[in-house]
Amino acid sequence: MSWVNKTMFTGIIQQKVVIKSIKEGNFTVGGYKWDTLQIGQSIAHDWACMTVDEIHSPSSYSFFAMEESFNKTIFWQKKVWDTFNIELAVTSSQKMDGHFVTWHIDCLASVTKKRLADDGSLNLYISFPAEFDTLVVPKWSIAINWVSLTVVDVWDWSCSVWLIPLTQEVTWLWNLEIWDKVNVEFDLLAKYITKYGRKE
Repeated sequence: MSWVNKTMFTGIIQQKVVIKSIKEGNFTVGGYKWDTLQIGQSIAHDWACMTVDEIHSPSSYSFFAMEESFNKTIFWQKKVWDTFNIELAVTSSQKMDGHFVTWHIDCLASVTKKRLADDGSLNLYISFPAEFDTLVVPKWSIAINWVSLTVVDVWDWSCSVWLIPLTQEVTWLWNLEIWDKVNVEFDLLAKYITKYGRKE
């Protein structure tokens, strides 16, 4: 992964892929629709940046996940026919949507509640470790399984996010169940404000 320190993403999901096989850390996925995919390219999979190491067909490729990836992400619970939300790395010529996410996962969180609202939005309630409580503010950004979302409500060590129908359609977040684990990265600006804005 030689591009690691140069890679940035936005959390706006571009496609979904299905896991076709998992063997000794090697994931083969299918269903993508990019014509320009290359070996060595960085792609975020449910938050984690992985390097394409083999292309099998116009719609299938493989990547290798190290032990560190299994320890720090939800990769350990993935199985064949599960899915990934994916995004290509941002280039300097792209319009910036979503918010800056670094693909450095802060923690695992748990889905504690799921509710389909009358307006068609899907409300997800997420519980995270208490040490990150100061980084979550209503109407600020949070990324869950790589998807850039807006925080709606905040409680002690938990928050809610509401998924519009389009987000439900183009990501796999609708498939989450109660107590499922998710990868979380908190807002980068919130981290800087928390670190440098606190009084000595």
